[in-house]
Amino acid sequence: MTLVLTEQEAKEQIINGLLKITDFYDSRSAAEWRILMPSDNQKPKNITFFKDLLRYTASKWYYLLCLLAVGLIAALLYSNFIVTPLYVSTGKIYIQSKEEQTMTTSELAISTSLTKDYADLIVDRAILNIVADEMDHEYSYNYLKNAISVENPEGTRFIEITVKTPDPADSKQIVDSLLTVSQEKIVDWLGIDRITVIRTGSLAAKPSVPNIPKNLLRGAAAAVIAFLFLAFALYFFNDSIKDASDVEKYLELSVLGNIPFNQSKLHKSRSK
Repeated sequence: MTLVLTEQEAKEQIINGLLKITDFYDSRSAAEWRILMPSDNQKPKNITFFKDLLRYTASKWYYLLCLLAVGLIAALLYSNFIVTPLYVSTGKIYIQSKEEQTMTTSELAISTSLTKDYADLIVDRAILNIVADEMDHEYSYNYLKNAISVENPEGTRFIEITVKTPDPADSKQIVDSLLTVSQEKIVDWLGIDRITVIRTGSLAAKPSVPNIPKNLLRGAAAAVIAFLFLAFALYFFNDSIKDASDVEKYLELSVLGNIPFNQSKLHKSRSK
């Protein structure tokens, strides 16, 4: 038996079949369709995210080069034109208490702990004012306070005095003056038997500040950190879909087919 359909009936049958397929798709959830059409890219989301982020970051390597150039140039400009060069001079003294040879171990320990008090006295206003007078008040008390650093190595009675100024001769002169004044005043005021100058101030041949290699390293590190933040921001706020893999990744749907789009023809048709 042969069923003969007119052209109109055949069209109606095709339309009804398409409607049934559409109703079948709409009746199923996205999860059911993912089961029916499994994707090959079903991987843990965190692994996929970090891989995509790393791939995206590597694709923006030219940003890293630009930021590195900016960071290194900024470091050089800062080192050569902004920061004031400072010259360092360092001296060392040794503090010896009275009757040291007959002192017990505990008394020696107390004497050693008191060395920190002597170190604090060196940067006291009473001594720094005398040093400022000897420098003809070229440097104020506040400037000397910030330019001088005093260190006492743990468990010793050595005191190191370091001075940083824009003039290497002034740095040496301030160190030598501090050594002399401290040697006199600490003995008179605190009853110390003797203070021995181990090393006088040295005349620096080149500035210790700025440290150009360290500044260049800091500029490069800042550029790398800025690049990582920039790459992450661009990746995080980039929600455009470029190909079928992005559809599966962001929408979790499988692509059944692609429709090619010729943008050149569109421009030609618009120009006409």
